[in-house]
Amino acid sequence: MAVITISSEFHTGSQKVAAGMAEKLGFAYIGDQLVAEIARELHISKHEAEMFRQASQTSILRFLDRYTCSIVQRVVDREHGCLDDDTYYNKTRELVEKIYENENAIIMGWGAQCILRQKPDTFHVLLKKADEKKIEEVMKTHQLARKAAEQLIKTEENNRKAYIKKYFDADWMDSRLYDLIIDMEKHSVEEAVEIIHDNARHHLKTLKT
Repeated sequence: MAVITISSEFHTGSQKVAAGMAEKLGFAYIGDQLVAEIARELHISKHEAEMFRQASQTSILRFLDRYTCSIVQRVVDREHGCLDDDTYYNKTRELVEKIYENENAIIMGWGAQCILRQKPDTFHVLLKKADEKKIEEVMKTHQLARKAAEQLIKTEENNRKAYIKKYFDADWMDSRLYDLIIDMEKHSVEEAVEIIHDNARHHLKTLKT
């Protein structure tokens, strides 16, 4: 099996790149749907699972922790006990490893670049974009004032940074985590898909002809 992981700064077109790669290669695309699978495995709602994913190491998660035992325990299987961020992480890791073992896939996010870092037949990609360009696009797309756009970007990227730091003791932006880094200010989605494909061919047996 072969897996390409895609990590990204906020608003870099990562979902379109991941979907384009999956279509081009005929691979499964594992993105937000992993939330639903985690929710099913832990017997919680998709909304609750999404909140844990979005709020790792933030005040929201700390707030949730206070009420986890009294509220969430009712809907969590006794096997798992009281749901917390470690339980959520362990289930995420288990599912990512299961995907790696059983199918060719494009995995977006979830710390997959760290979970699968030492695995053979994997290729890890980071998508970046200049801060000013991200701000301009977020202002336009979400119809936000500049300050609000800056705060949204900061919040999203701090969540990603905190997750990688807590569970892997790694810097999310450390180039050593990736086999390829693409500046999405200079490339279209279609160009990024081709760049990833051309570079991944040297790493993945599945792509070699």
